[in-house]
Formats: sequence, structure tokens, C-alpha cells
Amino acid sequence: MSPRGAALAVTLGAFVATAQVADDRPLREPEPQALQDDDPLRWRRFVVPVLEGATLHLAMLAFNNLVTHMAFAQITPKTVQHNLDPRAWTFDVDYYLTNQFGHPYQGALHFNAARSSGLSFWWGALYAALGSLAWELFFEAEPPSMNDQITTTIGGSLLGEALHRAAADLRGGDGPGWLRVLGATLLDPMGALNAELVEPRAVEDITLDPLFVRWQLGASASFVLAEAQAEPRDRTPAQVLLAVLLVSGPPWDARSTYDAPLSYFDLRADLSFPSKVVGNAFIRGLLVGRRFGADPGPLRGVWGLFGDYDYAAPAIVRASAVGLGPGTVFQLELAPRLSLQVGGLFGLSPFAAAGQLDVSPDLARDYHVGPGLQSMVDLRLVHAQWLQLELVVRHWLVVGAYLPPSGFESLLTTALGLNVMVWRGLGVGGEFILSDRRATFAGALAEHDTGFAFRLTASLSSAPVFGVR
Repeated sequence: MSPRGAALAVTLGAFVATAQVADDRPLREPEPQALQDDDPLRWRRFVVPVLEGATLHLAMLAFNNLVTHMAFAQITPKTVQHNLDPRAWTFDVDYYLTNQFGHPYQGALHFNAARSSGLSFWWGALYAALGSLAWELFFEAEPPSMNDQITTTIGGSLLGEALHRAAADLRGGDGPGWLRVLGATLLDPMGALNAELVEPRAVEDITLDPLFVRWQLGASASFVLAEAQAEPRDRTPAQVLLAVLLVSGPPWDARSTYDAPLSYFDLRADLSFPSKVVGNAFIRGLLVGRRFGADPGPLRGVWGLFGDYDYAAPAIVRASAVGLGPGTVFQLELAPRLSLQVGGLFGLSPFAAAGQLDVSPDLARDYHVGPGLQSMVDLRLVHAQWLQLELVVRHWLVVGAYLPPSGFESLLTTALGLNVMVWRGLGVGGEFILSDRRATFAGALAEHDTGFAFRLTASLSSAPVFGVR
């Protein structure tokens, strides 16, 4: 599956889930503990993901050899021998979409092959890492890439767990069985396969936390203003927008538990088409943390160590990073049915990509690469029955240290949106996005671009009330 096809499958799967997930239904009991000594499927839980990963690699290799005729797929014993040399590791220069979304989605497939076989989050992360390592060493004629190993493992684990939990919640939800199966399969194809191969028992007690889903359909338009010339540099005309928001385990919901990584996560994804296919995906998930405040009480929240995967692809701001850092999410009740919800994160990324080199589109790498910092603040003023006013600020600082040119990219995006409930989960809304890019690199003039985007949407939510419990 191509990166764009994967993005569309994720978004469509979440759309199918939207109409089926009921936020107020009682949670299922924790899944029984498995992998005891008398577990008859113990060996299969470890072997099945290996076989599925190898099959996935062989299928991708065959496709790239026979259909697309890509040079990197022309492997030989000599290329394998070269890649096994530890000195062969480098930073590759593949296309932005391939490196920053395609590889994390590939990692998510390996992760979910293990996760849906009954293994834990950390086992799944190990399988994602080993799957990436096998691909770099044995299934590419190019030298193994350190950046691919990082993004595939971290981004794939975060994306994989979010999709795994959303699909599991959907399978156990209400609604027509065929629709639930379709949505769960689009979100987690490996989980759908393993539901037939391996009895779905978990390694640890995990309660599926309450999941809120909001799907949006509308129109978007954007343009970039180059400050030096004071004129538009890049325009994207009005086109179709498909977007989804998934929030699992919000701390203001008393049913939320934090017994495993990503018990709390939020995933935002959108896709605009057809004149110019662009998209975004942002995942923030709690790895280790604890609650604060009281329930019931005016303040309820959670803080701890978060994992973060960002992928922003529009012409306005192009930035991607995987990282870890401290963060928090909490709700403060201001008045009956009126609350302020706050989220924040500061992360350190071992590998990030950002900006544009303004080179020929025929060249693979047209972005800067290096270590980076990412941070975000999310403020939502929510009235339970009427509206949600949201301000999201994200910032990326990327140092171009791994490959020339040396320098840095500073990218800031601010999104202000309003969603008004019309009737029982149906809403209408709009969003304005202002972005700022400042870049300084050796041998080139400093760059300053400002971007603007506008969105108008109709929304469908899994519950008419979000938060404010």
C-alpha cells in the first residue's frame, strides 16, 4: 500500500468508527492475562508476527521489482554483504512522504502484527525495530539508513498502538457487524488477519479506555506568502478536506485507566485532495504517567512521559519529528457544563525533517534533516451541548546537522477553530491556520515565509457531549 493509500485507509477507517463508537457505553472487562506456561498458543504469538513481517517485506520487494522497477529493490548478495558492514549506515535522502510517513506506517504494520498476536506494547515496539532492521539490511540495495530505523520504530509504535486500540474498540462496539469489521480492518489490517489466526488474548490486563471520535468533511484553501518578495509563493485552491480526531482515555472521564502505554492518546489526521494531495498526522500518547486532581472535582488531569509523532505535509509548514518528552493533559471546570481543557508537550527528537530546499522536484531530498525540538499547547473551551473553541500552537526547531546544508529551521503554526453542535453529534465549524517559517542556512540568505489556510467543515461526533463530566 502506498503512503497516500495508507493515509486514506486510516482516515476512512476512523470515519466508519465515528458512527459506531458510543462514548457512554460501559467499558468491557480487562482482557484476561495470557502467556502463562499453559498457554497453548504461546509459541505462535511470537512466530506469527515474524512470518507476517517476512511476507510483508517479500511482497513489497516483489512489487518494487516487478511493477515500479525501483533501483533500491534490485538486491543481490553483494548489496546484502555491504549492508551488513556497520560502517555502511548513513542518512538516506528519500522523498519526504516516503521517509516521514511511509516508514512509520510500515513500522505500524510490524507493530500490530505482534500486538494483535497477543503481545504487549513493548514487544510490539521491538518487532517494529527488528522489522525495520531486516528491511534496511536485506531488502534494500541502498545503504542502511539510521533515520529510517528511528522513524519506523518510534513513529510506527505510536501510530500502531493508536490504530490497534481504535480498531479493538470498534470491534467491540455497537452497530452493524459488517460495518464494524470494515472499519477495524481499514484501521488495523494485521489485527483483522490475526483475529482469524491467533486467539486475541493480551499479555497484560488492559482495559480499552473510552474513545471519542470526530470526523469532518469540508473544504480547505491555503497560500504561502514569501516575505522577501511580499507576494504569494504557493497557492492551493479550494479542495475537499477529510479529517478525523481520535481521543482515547481523557483524564476528565472517570472510566479512563492508565495501565499501559497509550491508555491516553490523541490522534489528528487530515487529507486534502484532489488538486494537490496534502495531509497531516499528529499523535500524542502517554507512555508512563499518573493522574492528579479529584473525581469528582473541578480539576482532573494526567501528567508524565509522552511519545510524539508529527507529520505535517502542506506547503505552508512541512515538518516531521518523532520524539519523547514530558507533557500533561487536564480539564478545569469553569462553570456548570463549561470547561477549559489544556494539553501541553515538550519533546526531544533524535531525527526531524523540516522546510524546503527549493530544489528540483525530481530530486529526492528537498528538506533539511537533523535533531530537533517539538512543542505544542492545546487549549479548548468546551460547552457540553453547544460549542468547542480550540487554539492549537505547535513549534518545531530542526537543526540541519546530519546532511548539508548546515543551519536551522524554525516553524510555528497556530490554528484557531470553532465547532458548533447542531443536533446530536452533528456540527458545523471553521478553522483559520497561520504559519510562520524562518530558516537560516550556510551559504544562503535567511528565509521567512508566512502561510494562511482556511477550512469550513461539517462534523459528526461519536457523542454529543465531549468532556465536561
